[in-house]
Amino acid sequence: MSSLPVLIGKTNLTSDILAVMTNKETILKTIQFIESNLKSDISVADMARESFCSRYHFIRLFQSITGISPKKYLLQRRLTESIYPLQHSDEKIISIAFDYQFSSHEVFTRAFQKHFGVAPSKLRKGETIPAHLLSPAISEEYIFQSKKARNQPPDLVELEEKILVGLSYFVSGSLKGLELSVEWNNFMKMLDLINNKITPERYYQIQYWSESQDMEGMHFFIGIEVENLKNINPQFVIKIIPQGTYLKFIHKGLAKNVGFTYRYIYNEFLPDTDYRLSMPFNFEYCGENYLSPYNEQSESYLFIPVNME
Repeated sequence: MSSLPVLIGKTNLTSDILAVMTNKETILKTIQFIESNLKSDISVADMARESFCSRYHFIRLFQSITGISPKKYLLQRRLTESIYPLQHSDEKIISIAFDYQFSSHEVFTRAFQKHFGVAPSKLRKGETIPAHLLSPAISEEYIFQSKKARNQPPDLVELEEKILVGLSYFVSGSLKGLELSVEWNNFMKMLDLINNKITPERYYQIQYWSESQDMEGMHFFIGIEVENLKNINPQFVIKIIPQGTYLKFIHKGLAKNVGFTYRYIYNEFLPDTDYRLSMPFNFEYCGENYLSPYNEQSESYLFIPVNME
């Protein structure tokens, strides 16, 4: 039986059903409208009408829930979707630009280059785009995950060099919902074999990628900080986190949802700042507020190496 309340009297059925939806459900519905109209001439006013909100309220609500303005989301989605025809068709660039509602070749090229760092013409000649710059459609999981990273500005911190000992992995294909719980459990069983561990113990996970992006996937390292490399068992891998400037973010929630926080950092936070990535990696530190990978209240710290342009 339906859980919707009974609607009595003269009413607009659609608007009344929307009235019992939560704000997040309303924005999710609007995102579905946007995704169905990436090649149509729609405006923020059209999105607001779809959500049955005033334009002002809709913009504030959309940005609060997704971390990005509706106008920028529409632009980033159109740019991302234009990549496929650029790479897999002979259609003229100007035609692709018009398909995705750009007014000219120049406007499209300028927006594409600004967002991806690569001109559309060079993409056709074989240049690649780092995966973390792509903007997939916002999903239900993304909307309903913790907003702590969005609501709390990151700290800019200076870190000393850190010496880590642990194990490395390469994960190919899609990283959606990735969790390395099996790998972490196996590593924890080997801790007694690692000498010179810092007390209290400090655990890290590093994600690093090839700048050429020839391989689909990412390298991962899980490990523990040590004071020095004396008598390190050769079955382990050694990684050095270099001294430098880092942005420190908080991820709160399930470990498998950390990808949503990274997406916010790379696709929404960094593009609106003057920070630039200084090295092709980032890392996660499981500190005193880390409870477990399956605890919604668990917190970890994400560090992004940056410099200012």
